[in-house]
Amino acid sequence: MKNSVLFYIIFHLLAFISLSADEKELLSQEKQNLLLQEQNRYESEHEKLKYNWIAPLNLGASYGYDKAYTGDYGTNANISASISQDIFRSGGITYQIEYADAKKRADEIALFKEIAAINEGLFSALLNYKKTLYQKQQSELILKNKEIEIFIKRQLYDVGKADITELNNALMAQSSELKNLVTHKYMLAQLRGEVSKLSDIDPVMFSLPTFTLIERDAYLENNLNLNYLRLQTKSYESLYGVAKSNYLPSVTLNANVGYREYDSKKYENKYDGNYYGAGVALNIPFAYNASATTQEAKASYLKQAAQVADTYRSTKASYTQSLELIESYRSYNEITLKNLSLYDELIEAIEAGVNVGEKTGYDLQIIKNTKAIEKLNIKLSEINIQIELAKLHFALKRNDDGQ
Repeated sequence: MKNSVLFYIIFHLLAFISLSADEKELLSQEKQNLLLQEQNRYESEHEKLKYNWIAPLNLGASYGYDKAYTGDYGTNANISASISQDIFRSGGITYQIEYADAKKRADEIALFKEIAAINEGLFSALLNYKKTLYQKQQSELILKNKEIEIFIKRQLYDVGKADITELNNALMAQSSELKNLVTHKYMLAQLRGEVSKLSDIDPVMFSLPTFTLIERDAYLENNLNLNYLRLQTKSYESLYGVAKSNYLPSVTLNANVGYREYDSKKYENKYDGNYYGAGVALNIPFAYNASATTQEAKASYLKQAAQVADTYRSTKASYTQSLELIESYRSYNEITLKNLSLYDELIEAIEAGVNVGEKTGYDLQIIKNTKAIEKLNIKLSEINIQIELAKLHFALKRNDDGQ
């Protein structure tokens, strides 16, 4: 029950950018901390970038002794507050806020991508574990047929109806298949290790969900990588706006207020009171590198936009390739299903021959094993289809309902 809950929580993590405590508790402590700190990082960075155009309020206090050229001397105490705030940057403030928002959304998608990669790795290991189990079963059936073949070859060799080459070839084929069986057992252990790195799911007991085909338009619209690049492009566009505004007129509000106390030690002279000041400054920068700097920002933005178009094209092509691969697996299964009906007819004929003594039980067992191997081929194709569908599935950002 715990493992099932763990799976579904990981599966639906794609639907949420704010990870709740219950969800995080079901991941490893290391994964919890990694994802949480990454979320904290980009949220804090967003806050910093969005409001870094606001100038700081400078507070100051001083106390000292000074002597004037007139011969006067005394103590001087001062408390002040001042600010120099841009109130107009030719659109630069708006661009800065837009950049902060776009970057935060891009960082959110980056976190989605990281979670999706964890899920895809988990499901890839689970599906390949099931696939290897089927391959192991096939190998065991093949070995049964090899044993029958070796027995028959040995009997024929003993009575002089087969040469040693035929018997040797059968033995070599059995040896090769035994090695395949060992490889499958090793792969099962390796895949169990891959699953254990990500969760406590038992790959033997766990019942895998069935992934369905995603329509191309939905795939392209919700593709995590494409959405990430689109938001990156938006952030680069905003940075280009910021770069341009840095070399355009700006208006700054300057203000200060304070309290000063001066106590003369030589004369009966003491000043004690408040002071303040305010003003507006117009800045028109002229920089030699202005054109080069803005063109560099523009080139970065246009390059990112071009990358979106290029990635969109390759993503669409990859989707088409996946469809073709899935269709080839389905066609393979259709052929195999037709062969199974032929095996049924052949088994029926051999059983009739066995009953009248014209066929041996070995012939019947070989055909039944071969039919079982073909049935496992259908399951292997179905697993291959699910592996391909899982790749498409985890390339997408989930909606709020997890679909």
